Amino acid sequence: MPETVGSARLARAFGITQRRVNQLAAEGVFKGEGRPPKYDLDLAIQSYVAYCVARAEGRAAEDSDAEKKKLRAEADYKEARARQEEIRLAELEGRMHSAEDVEAAVTQLVYGVRSALLAIPGRVSVDAAGRSAPEVSEIVRREVCAALEDLSQYEYDPAAYARMVRERKGWSTDDAEDGDPEAG
Repeated sequence: MPETVGSARLARAFGITQRRVNQLAAEGVFKGEGRPPKYDLDLAIQSYVAYCVARAEGRAAEDSDAEKKKLRAEADYKEARARQEEIRLAELEGRMHSAEDVEAAVTQLVYGVRSALLAIPGRVSVDAAGRSAPEVSEIVRREVCAALEDLSQYEYDPAAYARMVRERKGWSTDDAEDGDPEAG
């Protein structure tokens, strides 16, 4: 004859509360009969051990998934940091320029073009005074060609970009010359 016990005795045997015994019974872990329910002690022990083992395995699987996610996140972070350092190195070596540095250089070039074009009327006005239209046209054409020739001499200057990077990053010129751009 199996030994039957109440929820209070079952709670003491497993070191849990009577309320938890009732919750586990509602979940189907313990099978009780009668009102108030009486539980077969041997069957309850087997059921509770199986329940605890299943929970532990579930946690192990959850822990394993969490560990995999953590490792993936760490790998992604390290990959992103490595890529960031590659970009930083390329910028420091002058193989790549930031958009704001390129924008500043192009803006500077545009202002140079503007200045060269705006200077033409001042240079032409004296020479063109009292001349015929074809002569004035030729004078203007020569001045425009001279301005365009000056502009065509523009060349990429890596040192200028390096200065812009140092200024933007707040690095001093002395530090960059010593080979340590982050010392400033």
